[in-house]
Amino acid sequence: MKSELKGKNSHKATNSFLLLFFCTGILLPLEAAGGSYTQSAHGDSGGGVARSSVTGYAAGNCSHCHEQHASVDGEEPLPVSGDASPFAVFSDGFNDSVQFGPYVMTDNFCFYCHVSSGGLQNGGGINNYQYSNTFGGYTTNWVTDILGAFNLTSYHNLYDIQNFAESKFSFFKQSSNPCVACHNPHLAKNRKDHPSDADYTTISKPSDHDNLWGDAANERMSNYTSYRPPYYYGSTSTYEPGGVVLHDGSLQTDYNAFCLDCHQYEVPVSTPGVTSMNPNTTNGYLTAIDWGSSGDMHGERARLFGVGGNATGCIGTIIAPYNTAPVQNNYVLSCLDCHDPHGSILTTGNRPSTYLLRKEVNNNKVDGCSGGGEQYFCESDFCFSCHTNSHAGPQGCFGCHYHGGENINCGGPWTGPNF
Repeated sequence: MKSELKGKNSHKATNSFLLLFFCTGILLPLEAAGGSYTQSAHGDSGGGVARSSVTGYAAGNCSHCHEQHASVDGEEPLPVSGDASPFAVFSDGFNDSVQFGPYVMTDNFCFYCHVSSGGLQNGGGINNYQYSNTFGGYTTNWVTDILGAFNLTSYHNLYDIQNFAESKFSFFKQSSNPCVACHNPHLAKNRKDHPSDADYTTISKPSDHDNLWGDAANERMSNYTSYRPPYYYGSTSTYEPGGVVLHDGSLQTDYNAFCLDCHQYEVPVSTPGVTSMNPNTTNGYLTAIDWGSSGDMHGERARLFGVGGNATGCIGTIIAPYNTAPVQNNYVLSCLDCHDPHGSILTTGNRPSTYLLRKEVNNNKVDGCSGGGEQYFCESDFCFSCHTNSHAGPQGCFGCHYHGGENINCGGPWTGPNF
């Protein structure tokens, strides 16, 4: 420090340094534990967050989400929410008086931008398609944004996520936004525009919120030797994610380890009509899932029969790409091979899709049982994405086959979970 800053000016200089340090920490973020904010989707100076009502700041600047003094040039930019919000964001994170959907944009801080039109992001909004579309190549876009996905009949209940995350994970506070249970907004990258590049992951495990999940080689589905991704829609030679030829799982995030951060436990459910199919699960909860060697058949549990179904006639066969080496004698599925993480298509009919089940699986469009169309959900058509025999009738598969199901009310020459 120069001599003229010493003596009576040293106190002022120290305060100036601290002010610069803290402002730098707010406006020009330092390197975070899992990477730099400027490398995230929100912090990207080219296409990052840019609230249209905030002028004078480049895209990605913290002030598009945070209002340190609730004003820019003496005026509070839209939306004007009145009282200060936790974490100095421009609006409360979540309206926790809303116990279940449908949601509106003002119910969740993230919806202000993650809506395809009418949002605060420059340009009016952001398109985010369902997992089946972005990674599976499905061509029917039932919704085009995150808000729309959460307003489908089957959706991740935000109220339940908030309460469960607060009870299980130390970083999550009562005032936290339920979206941050799965996403660290300062680290999340733009995966939707790089579907086959797992380095662009958007997620952080709730138990490891300060780091991205899926950007390291040991956080991929290739860790399961019996994993093979499903076919890309319209193809029998390319695979998820994104229509690639490589299919050893090295391009696919280990969603099993990620989802089981929560779903290894019984998870409470508030959404009306949604309960576990397993009668041994606590009423009002979803079944705790065991995807290990002693758990479900679609996990790491050893097959009881060859996947060709040659042990008994009723079992049927397994179709490509699960009927060839190295997975013909065993296989492990990823949670998102069957589920859409935010929500699944609005359906009507005997069995609506109530468990975030995809409408496209392994190059198969899941229609109604009698050709009723995509607005209907049919259990056998869903299972026909990988199997060839429906010995229980078109809507009877889930009577026996569900997470943790152990031959309850079902006969069969096997023991243990049969899903």
